[in-house]
Amino acid sequence: MAALISDTGDLEKALKDVKNELGEMNLQQNAVVDEKKEGSVSSSDGGGGLGERKIKVANFESGEIYPTNYPEKTYEDYVMRNDVESKGYQTPAELPSSIQTIIKDDVQKEISKGVVRKKLAKMRHLVVKEAIKPSYLDDLMPKIIEKFWPQQVVYNGGVANVKNWKISCYLEVMEGGVPCTNPCLPLLDDCSELLDAVDALFTHWYKQQHACNKPGQPKREEPYKIKRVMNFITRYTPNPNEQALLKHVDGAGKVDGSAVIALPVDRWTGPEDVMSFEGHGGGLTFWDGHPNPAKQQEIDYDTRSGDIGFIDKAVWHQANPITKGTRWAMVIFYEVV
Repeated sequence: MAALISDTGDLEKALKDVKNELGEMNLQQNAVVDEKKEGSVSSSDGGGGLGERKIKVANFESGEIYPTNYPEKTYEDYVMRNDVESKGYQTPAELPSSIQTIIKDDVQKEISKGVVRKKLAKMRHLVVKEAIKPSYLDDLMPKIIEKFWPQQVVYNGGVANVKNWKISCYLEVMEGGVPCTNPCLPLLDDCSELLDAVDALFTHWYKQQHACNKPGQPKREEPYKIKRVMNFITRYTPNPNEQALLKHVDGAGKVDGSAVIALPVDRWTGPEDVMSFEGHGGGLTFWDGHPNPAKQQEIDYDTRSGDIGFIDKAVWHQANPITKGTRWAMVIFYEVV
């Protein structure tokens, strides 16, 4: 059973045991014990962003320890073993039955109807409430929290004016290790079913969004083939530069589409009333409806666990700021051929 770290002596002993167990793994200590609150630690690595939070000691005997500095060779392992191309599901109905159980009933029809309404308004995004069942995400979330270690990324132009981005854990990265060379493979394994489900939902949405409705133009017969080009999980906090991802387009407009999946409120590392951002911001905002930015509408969504935002290429949007608690989301960038 995992135990709580409660004092400096226990922490030093635990780190020594980890180093002995894992040998070559370079484990850096990025937390300091807060002696004023038993069983809590304060993040000091600049990337944790939670202030004080309870963390559990990993299962050393099984090697389940996920340091902040994954070895550089991880990217080579990632390239060798990871196939980021989707399995080709064109609709949710084509998913294996075990994965169909995690998506909302009749979500395929809901997406089709939603796209029609959005296209009439000349919009290129859609938000579906609880497309992924919140109960499934509640079961998955403890694994995400346990293995979530944000990698610090430095962008030349910044991400929505934040140059040093340090609140995302990357599961899949672009060719050559962009934006980082140390994707978190253990967390990628845990999220495989969720990724398959979102791939199928995105493909169905994209097909409907790009269906030709103009008379005389040929209908596309070949199936769409999608590929995940990047995938990451972000934890927003009230700390400076961690509150939001302000107005931007995904992948600097170079990806064909994206999906944003709202994850549960963290009820595992602290009381829900402390960790929740309810009533203190959050959600998504889109600017859409006209090719001229000056004429676009601003649309706000109060997203919660299981909601998915489907976003077409170069649609402006933002993850709204929070002033309390933590807010978690998964983001997937897609290439479509």
